[in-house]
Amino acid sequence: MRTGLSVPILQDGNPVGAITVTRREVEPFSEAQISLLKTFADQAVIAIENVRLFNELSDRTRDLREALEQQTATAEVLQVINSSPGDLAPVFDSILEKAHALCGAP
Repeated sequence: MRTGLSVPILQDGNPVGAITVTRREVEPFSEAQISLLKTFADQAVIAIENVRLFNELSDRTRDLREALEQQTATAEVLQVINSSPGDLAPVFDSILEKAHALCGAP
């Protein structure tokens, strides 16, 4: 390669990478080409941030789903307790069933 151009990928002023292009012949890059490469770098920052936000949202959704499953299991056990006063066997069976389901255990 005889000519190269690198443009930093900056997120909040901090470098997170670079985009580099090269040529086999010696020839300067035009202002339009440099500008286009800067635009690609700016778009890369947006894509990186979108992935971060998507992953954050996915993690939060997973956490909320797990919390809802736990609350649902608790409510179902409480229903068994209310429907079986004085009889602990159905209560313990329900607790065991819900614990297996929440933990993914056989």
